[in-house]
Amino acid sequence: LLDGVYKLEKRLDKIDEKLSGRSIEYVPLNQALKTLGISRKTADNWHRQKILSKKYIGAKVFYSTKEIEQKMEG
Repeated sequence: LLDGVYKLEKRLDKIDEKLSGRSIEYVPLNQALKTLGISRKTADNWHRQKILSKKYIGAKVFYSTKEIEQKMEG
């Protein structure tokens, strides 16, 4: 079931990409934490403060690569 939800989400992202002319990429929670060098608690705090937005696919959490890059730059 989660695999089907993930595939549907990917298809919707591709449609959005075509309509908006931009690419949307997401990374799993663990990869985002490693890249940013932060804890899960910090990621949750940043989400509450609207610094990073979460995307759920089933029970899994993903973060936008664009938002991660912006956070690393600033």
